[in-house]
Amino acid sequence: MLKNPHSPMSLFLATQLPTPNNVLEALRAQVPPRSNTIAPQGAQRFNYRSLGRAIDRRLRVAFGAPVDAPLIVGVGFAPGEVAAASCLAQGQAVKEAGAGLLAALQEQPAAHDAVMRSEARAEERLARLCYVASHFEEVYRSGLFAGNPLLELAAGQGLEQLLDHVPHYVPDDLTRQVTLAEAPHALGWVADLPAQERLCAPVFAGSCDVGGADADFIAAGMLIDCKATINPHRIDASTVRQLAGYLLLDYPDAYRMEHIGVYLSRQGRLVSWPVTEFLQQCGAHQTLPELRAACQQALTTPKTPRTPGRPLPDGQQQPLLD
Repeated sequence: MLKNPHSPMSLFLATQLPTPNNVLEALRAQVPPRSNTIAPQGAQRFNYRSLGRAIDRRLRVAFGAPVDAPLIVGVGFAPGEVAAASCLAQGQAVKEAGAGLLAALQEQPAAHDAVMRSEARAEERLARLCYVASHFEEVYRSGLFAGNPLLELAAGQGLEQLLDHVPHYVPDDLTRQVTLAEAPHALGWVADLPAQERLCAPVFAGSCDVGGADADFIAAGMLIDCKATINPHRIDASTVRQLAGYLLLDYPDAYRMEHIGVYLSRQGRLVSWPVTEFLQQCGAHQTLPELRAACQQALTTPKTPRTPGRPLPDGQQQPLLD
């Protein structure tokens, strides 16, 4: 809905929170232009979309939630999509690979004493698992498109073949990002929280009103969106609107969110605001409960159908701009 400027959510945010660029400027001010940035190593083109989903997954493993609804649904959808695009035998191979992936992720230990990394060999395999998970998650979020490695899995093959075909730059790239995340000022404090205070892929009471929406993390009352961007100064207002949307979709205040944060995984920086300050910078003139109630009404109230005009005499046409 946020990609469509005429959607109910976009129109609501444009009128009720009209100045997201204020938050954007505050974010950029806290990230030095020449800040140290981790980038994938190699000369080839990198799949940044899959890398971004992979680091999200790797952090969820660290926080004790390696498998979530988007991945489970993607694993469920993928075999049928692949079978329709290729053949039943290939769809069966994807089905078995997906089941193996879920089982392997469920076996991964969560962080302990704020230490997220495993020993080198286990960390490399885990990075590959997270990258393969991004292929299934893409099926859930965007559908199956040409270029998805699931389409290259031959009949009789399985998870190990998918892991073998993960690009060589992936394990090192994810491991370095996890190393940054361990720092207390980054996300080390999240890994040290009790399990009940850290939530991964939370959905909201109003998620169904926008066709489905799940955030990255909520930790100790802070909504956190993870961005694996090489250049954080290119983050645009859509990120601010995305966070505002998540905040407003929690109609009954079920998650008790008090802060909003953006975690830059390639810079190891967490930038956050109290919710009240975030809304003020976005130009809000109402309290959070009032905004949530108004948002719910805007998203759930049926549009009044247009009253048809009077019938025209035969041979006449309705004016083009009527």
